[in-house]
Amino acid sequence: MDYKPAPMVAIFSSRGPSGLSKNILKPDIAAPGVAILAAWIENKVEDIPKGKKLSPYNIISGTSMSCPHVSGLAGSIKSRNPTWSPSAIKSAIMTSATQINNMKAPITTDLGSVATPYDYGAGEITTTESFQPGLVYETTIIDYLNYLCYIGLNTSTIKVISKTVSDSFSCPEESTPDYVSNINYPSIAISNFTSKGTVNVSRTVTNVGEEDETVYSVIVDAPNGVKLQVIPEKLEFTKSSKKQSYRVIFSSTSSSVKEDLFGTITWSNGKYNVRSPFILTV
Repeated sequence: MDYKPAPMVAIFSSRGPSGLSKNILKPDIAAPGVAILAAWIENKVEDIPKGKKLSPYNIISGTSMSCPHVSGLAGSIKSRNPTWSPSAIKSAIMTSATQINNMKAPITTDLGSVATPYDYGAGEITTTESFQPGLVYETTIIDYLNYLCYIGLNTSTIKVISKTVSDSFSCPEESTPDYVSNINYPSIAISNFTSKGTVNVSRTVTNVGEEDETVYSVIVDAPNGVKLQVIPEKLEFTKSSKKQSYRVIFSSTSSSVKEDLFGTITWSNGKYNVRSPFILTV
């Protein structure tokens, strides 16, 4: 049925910020779930009365039903791009997400307020743009391992968890929240922003578009009270230069900010728009 407006973020959908680290934006993404029916096992076969044809399956709707949709999309992207890593696939899904509903207005919650990255992460998944995102953010194994260090695991425990850890790996002596902000993730999150003055964050993108030689220019949407500088403002890719890095310098222009701030950084070459949300917590 043609519901309007759609999508909306359900009141029972999980929200951010992350309870584990405010320097990683959560949720990552939103996907269709409500009013979408999916099968789940309710009854064991042996519990069905003799002579009855009751199915062991039931149908249900809810946010858990969005998981198969994202999983299916990820599998489809992998089939078309078999060399892509899981983080590249996640990046493709996140940076191509939409924040606009079917009435060409910002996505809202079902209470009527305009949704934020705390409600839907990067936005609602799209079923076409994510197959050709233009650029991807690839998170390295070291990024993940150092994140485990940050949340309190020691080197020996991490080596038990991950068989890819080399003997030379060890947790940094001091893993700070600002380090987590620099993990090569498709979004940016900075905690306690107004008390820091200036914060530098770095990212690296990989060109996966059809054109080997292309130039991306940055488009910034920053909230009031924030000065944002991206260095460089253009990324030039060639056959021999598939990866490019950039820095983002955040600084506060107001001491009276009392709520978390949201914005976006988008790289565009005229064909692809690679959008990354950012959140600055106060």
